[in-house]
Amino acid sequence: MTADEIYSRARASYTTLVVFTDAEWHAFQQQTQIRYLARKEHFLRQGSVCTHCAYVAQGYVRHYYLVDGKEVTNDFNFENMATGGYQSLMTQTPVRFNIVAMEPTTLITFTRPTLLDLFEHYPNWQKLGRLMMEGMFNRKTLREESFLLDTPEERYQQLIIRQPFILQRVPLVYIASYLGITPETLSRIRRRK
Repeated sequence: MTADEIYSRARASYTTLVVFTDAEWHAFQQQTQIRYLARKEHFLRQGSVCTHCAYVAQGYVRHYYLVDGKEVTNDFNFENMATGGYQSLMTQTPVRFNIVAMEPTTLITFTRPTLLDLFEHYPNWQKLGRLMMEGMFNRKTLREESFLLDTPEERYQQLIIRQPFILQRVPLVYIASYLGITPETLSRIRRRK
């Protein structure tokens, strides 16, 4: 994918939320960079301060924590989603999780000063930021409620309803971790369905 194709894809994706003028889009392109991650390459490591967040143009990343030496998957960000340690980016404090590419991944990256500049000078970028934060908040709330109120079977069913493609792209061991169950329990759930 060429740089023009990458930015065109991002603009088309964002247009579902906000329609940017050419000047607003040009400002974004001028202040961002394209970054390519190889499979298993980290975008962010536990203990570091996040300096860039990103739009996932192609591929996907997995967020995970290290708990007693074991990887615990917390999230996946696929095409047309944002990724990064947003809280760390804004507060300049270390993150407690890792972000790793699960397949060759193309990102459009931006820094904190870029984000603040776009928010300050372009109301549509501020609007997009708000809408994206609302979406992330809703995803996190649904996930938290699901862990508190639903059985593992119900969590699995909700996942494949919301993201049916996940079974084709994500190894089952990471899906199990994301659902808070063992791979063996996930296998039993899948056999029953």
